[in-house]
Amino acid sequence: MEDALEKETEFQETLEKLKAKSDDAKLNVQVALIYLERKQLDKAIPLSEKAFAQDPRNRSKLIPNLHNQLGLTYGNLLEGTSAEESEVYFEKAVSHFKTVIDKYPNSIVYEQAQYYLGVTYAIREHYKDAIAVLEKLSHHAKDANIRQNAEAMLERVKDLANAN
Repeated sequence: MEDALEKETEFQETLEKLKAKSDDAKLNVQVALIYLERKQLDKAIPLSEKAFAQDPRNRSKLIPNLHNQLGLTYGNLLEGTSAEESEVYFEKAVSHFKTVIDKYPNSIVYEQAQYYLGVTYAIREHYKDAIAVLEKLSHHAKDANIRQNAEAMLERVKDLANAN
């Protein structure tokens, strides 16, 4: 309980700092990430957009993680929504993961973004795309856990693709 109160106090302090320095990219990212963690996408989006505009060169070193978290958030919204909404969420998730992959190959979330992109394709039954991403990742990932997860997911996706 104390930990939760401490986290909330820290969050409120960060919000106050952001009010004073609304153009601070790092603060915008930090608050956006907390909102994403709290499943408050509507509050995270404007802060994310502001952070992307303020930090186009990723000087904060936080932009790839923000893209990755946005991709995950949209990916989690794929199921349980209308077909039209699901398609929008799919496109947004893919866009955020591809941004990490294309623009931030040296980031710590680079391989995670590839894995989540493959999973996102699989959820939408884009098996050919999922297999391509996961195969590449299973051969080239430096992180052993990601490589292992990619191999396991690849087998599942291949089974699903063959079942259709």
